[in-house]
Amino acid sequence: MKIGVFLGTQHPADTDMRRAFQDHLEQTRALRDAGYDAVWVGQHYLTYPDQFFQTTPLLARLAAEAGEMTIGTNLLLLPLCNPVDVAEQYATMDIIAGGRLILGVGLGYRQQEYDAFAVDRVTRTRRFEEALDLLKRLWTEDHVTFDGRFWRVKDVSIRPRPLQRPRPPIWIGAAADPAVARAARLGDAWIATSVTTFSAIKAQVEVYRRARAAAGLPPAAEYAKCVELYVAEDRRRAFEESVPYIAAKYRSYYSWGMGKNVPGESGESLALEDLARDRFVIGTPDDVIRECLRHRDELGVTHLIVRFNFPGMSQANVLKAIRLFGKEVIPAVR
Repeated sequence: MKIGVFLGTQHPADTDMRRAFQDHLEQTRALRDAGYDAVWVGQHYLTYPDQFFQTTPLLARLAAEAGEMTIGTNLLLLPLCNPVDVAEQYATMDIIAGGRLILGVGLGYRQQEYDAFAVDRVTRTRRFEEALDLLKRLWTEDHVTFDGRFWRVKDVSIRPRPLQRPRPPIWIGAAADPAVARAARLGDAWIATSVTTFSAIKAQVEVYRRARAAAGLPPAAEYAKCVELYVAEDRRRAFEESVPYIAAKYRSYYSWGMGKNVPGESGESLALEDLARDRFVIGTPDDVIRECLRHRDELGVTHLIVRFNFPGMSQANVLKAIRLFGKEVIPAVR
């Protein structure tokens, strides 16, 4: 099982963002030196009063610190993007990364973002599917003509092409069952959300597998799962150093409407202790090893995407968790 890290790039209103940027560079170097497999960043717009680094420029800069790690988007909000722009920007990104890019894409769920881009949220699925189709063709063909409802091009080719052949992998983030089935049909892998409980994800794995089989596709070579995680030498310290900051992040998620997209109990109405149960992995190295192996053995996860840093958490604790996980956990779960 590979281990990637989702860098939380959302920060409180009073954060010194130049310092936060330097912290992300330091975190990426620590991940590289500790032997992680990938670094991922997400995308949101209009998070005021919180501050959120934008994906494309940040990821390009992190690539310079990433060494041999894969870099990935988790997730690019594809219906809000022009697929020609994505094809060109991320062909360049793949070259910058030495052919180690994974493009993670998703629908997005925040009405405010759709309103700001003057995109009717009702059309997001159709836009997503068209954009995905056009993106794949632009990365692999010349003289592309595409006449969709939302996207149209005539006899166009992009240069440079991505370094990877035939193209970089496209992984699709999905929370609701119909979206999971769509990810099975259209993507190279599914990225499962950290908000959904382990138990609900277990049922969705079967939704994913059945949808691929029904589409005449082989089992996916990769399957990724996001996990909120924190490790410390003792369990009490692990909870004290992480839970208040994870809670703050989840208040943002629920205020944005993320809870409406997940199956089963979203966690929005739960006390913090109950929210963490069956969702987060917090504890000693032994606790974390056990839970990571459970993800691998019970869910079939091939790429675990963990997040150690949350809005307001100290850089010292983030780096401590990165290094402890790298030293104690990674050798036990590979």
